[in-house]
Amino acid sequence: MSNFISYLTRNETERGKETFKSYIDEDEDNEKDDMKERASSFFQTDLSPRLLAGECKIAEADKTLSFSAFTDRKSGVSGKLFVTNFKVSFVTEDRSSYEGSNRRQRNLLMGDFDIPLTSIDTVYQVISGGRRRKLSPGTTVSSYTKYIEIHCKNFNVHVFGLKFTPRDQNKMIVNTILHYAYPTKSSLLFAFYYGKEQQHFNFGSSVDTPLYDSPTDWEREINRCRCSNKWWVTDVNASYHMSTSLPERFVVPCGLLNFDLQKASSHFVDRRIPTWCYTHTNGVSLVRMANLLPQSDVATFEEREYTSKMLLTAVQMADNKGPPEIIDLNKSCPSLKDLQSSYDKLKELCVIDSEKDFLVQDINWMSSLENSKWLSLVSQCMAVSIETMDLIVNKQKTVVIKEFDSRNFACLVSSLSQILMDPNFRTQVGFQSLVQREWIMMGHPFQKHNNLIQQGNNERVPVFLLFLDCVWQLLQQFPSSFAFTETYLTSVWDSVQLGLFESFLFDSPHQRSRFNVENRVMRQFRLPPVWSWNVQFSQDDQAVFNNPLYILKCKSQMNGPVKDTMSDKSSMNGSLTRNTSYVFKLGKYYDDINAEVFSDEPSPILNPMIGESVIKLWSQCYLRWQTPAQIIGGGNPAQYFQQCIMMEEIIHLQHRLSSLNSKCHQRRPSSNLIFSSDKQKDQQDNMLDSTYLTSSFPFSSGPRAQNKPSLIFTPISVYLQNSAIDNDYRDSED
Repeated sequence: MSNFISYLTRNETERGKETFKSYIDEDEDNEKDDMKERASSFFQTDLSPRLLAGECKIAEADKTLSFSAFTDRKSGVSGKLFVTNFKVSFVTEDRSSYEGSNRRQRNLLMGDFDIPLTSIDTVYQVISGGRRRKLSPGTTVSSYTKYIEIHCKNFNVHVFGLKFTPRDQNKMIVNTILHYAYPTKSSLLFAFYYGKEQQHFNFGSSVDTPLYDSPTDWEREINRCRCSNKWWVTDVNASYHMSTSLPERFVVPCGLLNFDLQKASSHFVDRRIPTWCYTHTNGVSLVRMANLLPQSDVATFEEREYTSKMLLTAVQMADNKGPPEIIDLNKSCPSLKDLQSSYDKLKELCVIDSEKDFLVQDINWMSSLENSKWLSLVSQCMAVSIETMDLIVNKQKTVVIKEFDSRNFACLVSSLSQILMDPNFRTQVGFQSLVQREWIMMGHPFQKHNNLIQQGNNERVPVFLLFLDCVWQLLQQFPSSFAFTETYLTSVWDSVQLGLFESFLFDSPHQRSRFNVENRVMRQFRLPPVWSWNVQFSQDDQAVFNNPLYILKCKSQMNGPVKDTMSDKSSMNGSLTRNTSYVFKLGKYYDDINAEVFSDEPSPILNPMIGESVIKLWSQCYLRWQTPAQIIGGGNPAQYFQQCIMMEEIIHLQHRLSSLNSKCHQRRPSSNLIFSSDKQKDQQDNMLDSTYLTSSFPFSSGPRAQNKPSLIFTPISVYLQNSAIDNDYRDSED
């Protein structure tokens, strides 16, 4: 302990900036109270976290340490720990966690030292002697806590030292975390306080993604699929009179009237009758439905069978493609129990913060990953989706996917099949509209499966994560067929844990509407949909969502990055062919070898492989917090930035060529990528010069330049060096 006091004395002016290695020494029997008091005098107490609208402080703890991961509690920073009604927040003594122009906060709602309460999975207490125990929700801690470990749902681990925290604050901070991290009803979630304060903002009006809360959105989609003459938008569930898990409006065959639907619904689980999902360009449709109720729950067996036959006949008549093919997902997909067990094993493999544990797991990594069976579940779900796509596209058979309540794997298979069949859903807006329609509006229980509310069964069932993993597998096999990146997919998953967006906060649209009615004070409020990305991220950070390879390949979905420079193709003297009309190529050789890569249209159908050799672990999502596994300056992010530079150089050269031919200066078009010419110089300099690249970019922040060798830890701006756009990539002309 004396070493700790002398260490603080020598570094008084730098307190809070250095690590406290001696803090990890075990408590000594002869430790003096006055020595603790001398140590505590060096901790500031006038710190405070940033607060959102409607957020308030609940508890605080002085003289705490936040330990860096994988340092065996030998490295960290001092500060103050807070609990608000939204998050657990650690504020560093040097104020670097919330002040200073050199500190970049990626997420506008929370910083690197903030932990949303809804993202907390488990809490562990370590007392004197190193004894460690898991704290159950609803319990009260009476013993003194030396360390507290918070394991998050995104597999991150936070460890805080409370060794020098006053005893009353020590117990209060732990018990407050346990109380507020595990609410027992929806009204205790911070989102509703946040929404009440923000109700004067109309979040939905600024979102390009259809929310399917009006008949117009549904009609627009069936018109896009050119099937409005066969399917129609019914309001049979207005005010949720028929089913509380279906939306108020959905699509059914034109041959069925509301009376027929209302009568037939009593024979299905949760009254979820067959509903339309998608119609392919060949006129074949995809339908989802719940199981019929057991015979004992209906009047007669004959009546149940007649009802089922009537609805399926209506589906058949809508497409006129013969009897529909029924895929029973209860047999084809894993059970929720299997998914739950596999996820727990994957979590055990990925949620670590000890160098020793990392090395032990590294020895048996492949076998442990195989034993989790997570990749097998991914492959199994992809196989069912491929089968569905094949029946619709190649065999031209109407497909009805059936599940017990049609709210879990029906969402996954339906969505993944549509991504395989329709390039529209491989764009960001298209993908978001698909999730909004097939998951959010069709009643996937996000609140229940994500454990936002403590109920009877508190085990997590991450069906939506499994879906995002399947999409990530497609992105690896078809890197130029998607307009978004893996960073976008990971950000979507993180938004599920944030607990601020109406999209992922409820189990159904009915639950959302009922809450607003019951809470009359907040009846008029509207939480932001998750697709309002401006709420979370700056334009620079959203630029990392865009895939440069997609921009190079697909002209029909481009938002004008190069289109404006190609208005007069005749001026190019034939140097740009039809297949490479948006890519500057010189010579017939380049035209030939890139005819397939740079085709005019995105691939209409994707045929992925699902063998063991191609299904991989989604490292960015699951391993981003494991520092020993990170590649400094490498990995997928390094390839991504090289691709962005390549795209900027192509745009730059095209613009130069166009300017020379037209003999006039025009503004160089924007690429919507990270190095785009329309970025404000001061904001982009801050991001590029202060952000360091690792394979976990942009989630695991890199080291500070003054503490690490510049040759190893180089900022992202180094990618601009020696490029064709080094000196003029921000210029408005040339």
